[in-house]
Amino acid sequence: MENSLLFSQSPLCPLAVDLISDGQSYYFYMYDLDYENEQLNPHSACWVKNLVPSHDTYDEQCTNHAQPLMPASLIEKEDLNPWQEEDIEIVWSKEGHIAALYHQNQLVCIIPNWADGKEFCGYCANVVENTMLGWKLSDVLDIFEPRFEESKRFWMQEFNGVWSAYHSPYVDDLCKQFGGIDQCFDLHKDQFPSRILITFEQEDTAYAFTVGMGMFAMPNADRYYDDYQSYARCEFAIRIDKSTCDDADCYQLYSMLANLCNYPWEEMDTLADQHIVDIAYLDKDHCILLDDDHYEDALPLSIKQQGVHLTWVVPLDDEDYIALKEDKKSVIDRIIKENRK
Repeated sequence: MENSLLFSQSPLCPLAVDLISDGQSYYFYMYDLDYENEQLNPHSACWVKNLVPSHDTYDEQCTNHAQPLMPASLIEKEDLNPWQEEDIEIVWSKEGHIAALYHQNQLVCIIPNWADGKEFCGYCANVVENTMLGWKLSDVLDIFEPRFEESKRFWMQEFNGVWSAYHSPYVDDLCKQFGGIDQCFDLHKDQFPSRILITFEQEDTAYAFTVGMGMFAMPNADRYYDDYQSYARCEFAIRIDKSTCDDADCYQLYSMLANLCNYPWEEMDTLADQHIVDIAYLDKDHCILLDDDHYEDALPLSIKQQGVHLTWVVPLDDEDYIALKEDKKSVIDRIIKENRK
């Protein structure tokens, strides 16, 4: 009979983890959250420890139950004692897409969202080689241990204070640049994390900016960039020519920007400078994301001092979309020139 020792849901991503005992072993499970159907769909499961003696090889032991025992020959040091609940802790990465299991303040297991449950299930301590039940945690401990110690401190913050300190100077900067706020939309309807969309109007031009997205690092930036922390946080912006767009068109674009704001954590992917996204922008089928620093008059925003990029969403004609595949630099240079503020 399976028993849950500790369950935790990601604060940002549609993921959850659970430490499960079946009386013979502990396994750390990761699930995808299906909100629509109210389901937990198994994502991956990594061995943590045996609770009963095991054979030396997989072939010699019974593997017809859900949680196979790790063969004794692959365990560095046998420890069959059950754990006390107060000694167990689950810590999520700052991006919300990697879960770590601690026992008595020692890191013992990690499951990232890219674990597929087949070729790679996660990292576990106390094993002498990589197996189908878990890879050696010792091989990545130098990378992940300081990262999760930082994550512990990050999630211990009082986020109302963090929000105020982040939000106020950023919005003040925008108001100095564009005047009074025209409209403000609550994107998460008072749920954590707080994210809003604010709009401004100047003559025949409307501007919209996300606020709050840049408080959190986007998932998997470390899989694309060596210096991933320089690309992991951003806010989105859009500029609209109101001479060609009515109010209904503007609201459609604001909705698009709001949806894009949720994309990194819902899809566990990173959106950064010069990414092409397949989203509808009125009569355009694609957009390119351009960092504010590409513009001649980059906005002097306080969020940049915190390592947050302002990323503009720019529509692409079909011709530009095709041309980007062949001559990316010249096309981007022209798009930047045409979209300078």
